[in-house]
Amino acid sequence: MSNRLATIAAAQKKTRVRDLVFACFVALAAVVSVSTVTTAANAASPIAMK
Repeated sequence: MSNRLATIAAAQKKTRVRDLVFACFVALAAVVSVSTVTTAANAASPIAMK
């Protein structure tokens, strides 16, 4: 029984690591997105002022 439990625990650990890596990529994508939108807004501001 402990062998089966060990297998389940190992699978859960791998899933958590994968979820953490995925969350890091999502956070990185959000930062890049905000940065891009900010840059675009700053670039468009002088054009709108003319």
